[in-house]
Amino acid sequence: MKSGMLAAAAFFLLILLLSFIVAIYVQKRMHQLSYQNRLLKALRSLDIAAISTVEIQPLSQAIVDVVRKELGYFFGVIALADYKINGIKRVAISTNEQLEQLLKTLPVRFNDQIVPFNSKDNLFIKVINSQQKTFTENLYDIQAGVLPREFSQKIQREFNLRGVFLYPLITKGRVIGIIEYPTQKKRDQISQFEYTIMEEFTREVARVLDNVMLYQTLKDTSEKLAVANQRLKELDQLKDDFVSVASHELRTPMTAIRSYVWMALHKSDVSLSQKLEKYLYRTLVSTERLINLVSDMLNVSRIEAGKIEINPKPFSIVELTKDVMEEVKIKAGEKRLQLLVLEHSLPQVFADPDKVHEILLNLIGNALKFTYPGGAITVDFFTDGKTVEVSVKDNGLGIARDDLSKLFHKFSRLDNSYTAVSTSGGTGLGLYISRSLVELMHGSIWARSEGADKGSTFTFSLPIATQDILKHAAQFTVKAKGEVKGLEPAAI
Repeated sequence: MKSGMLAAAAFFLLILLLSFIVAIYVQKRMHQLSYQNRLLKALRSLDIAAISTVEIQPLSQAIVDVVRKELGYFFGVIALADYKINGIKRVAISTNEQLEQLLKTLPVRFNDQIVPFNSKDNLFIKVINSQQKTFTENLYDIQAGVLPREFSQKIQREFNLRGVFLYPLITKGRVIGIIEYPTQKKRDQISQFEYTIMEEFTREVARVLDNVMLYQTLKDTSEKLAVANQRLKELDQLKDDFVSVASHELRTPMTAIRSYVWMALHKSDVSLSQKLEKYLYRTLVSTERLINLVSDMLNVSRIEAGKIEINPKPFSIVELTKDVMEEVKIKAGEKRLQLLVLEHSLPQVFADPDKVHEILLNLIGNALKFTYPGGAITVDFFTDGKTVEVSVKDNGLGIARDDLSKLFHKFSRLDNSYTAVSTSGGTGLGLYISRSLVELMHGSIWARSEGADKGSTFTFSLPIATQDILKHAAQFTVKAKGEVKGLEPAAI
């Protein structure tokens, strides 16, 4: 019976021991779950704050408020590295009634507290340089150089602070700031769970702050680019205005000079020496080149400023082409060039005849310049029922394939090729003007060439004057911005 009682007692003690162990485990587990719940709630609040704002200051304030309300610290502080001022600046502190009263008495406003990077006494700099967390029991260690020692001691006594944990905010291998976790507990009272909470929360804080900083950087860059772009537009407009005025003022005296030189060469009442005639001829050619350049620059300026009107109407592109060929017949005869127009039965195109005339003069004029004496220039047509294509083909100098993409841009002079050898000093603007006009009339323009000495073909397309297009004629009309300006005639 005695042995039975001993066995019962032993069993009872075993049950008590097991209950005690289970109770300890449950308590520890509940403690752990409590910390995990705090962390999860804090991270959720952090995500909400990150979604709610893209500004550094409001986000930092929301973070330190989470440190106090969700994580349970007396208050939290965020300081961010500012490389423009070469220091780390406090930007946010948790708010409550006691702290607000304290902040009013600070000798240096909270948001004006900056610790220089070259400070040797402040613990902030050690954290930044080492990129390691640290703990201090002395509040003055993080206020050295900012607040008097006596003031730091007063704050620590009034709020019964036992120390401050400092965690660097690290992202992409660099420190962007520091988060402070002031505590009223002794260091040996801090559980491992609390260390985990601070580490995990700090990591997420660094992530969301880095994202907002990146957004702010992109925003600032975009704003600067917008300002720069607006300034460039203003400068470009000033340039266009200057070119327009200067070109117009140059054209009048240059035209007079050309006229007088031509009169001296062809209508002189005295005989000219061979040398003087040579000099006058050079003067005439150079003057014509400058007039052509001025005319092209005026046209470019007017097109880009929106001073050109497009007034489309149905007309025969074949008849217009024959008229242009007649205009250039004398110039073609000087080089013994054959001019051919391959006539077809074509529908009328819907475009501005004056602008198409300018395009044809540019393209045929280029062909005249770059076709060898005795060669041929052929204009052919094609239609797919929606557009009419006009092709100006020559058997002259040709264009290297690598240079084709350089055409139709302003001043697109090609080395050792199409525009570089023009005897009239091509400006490189004619093709750009042609492209601009074609596109204003809802057409396209392109060029083909098999290479050097294999000739070139320039083709542009225009819409056919169908019943549907005629019903929507207003969509093809382009009104000038302000005063309407005409085009200067293309040089041949």
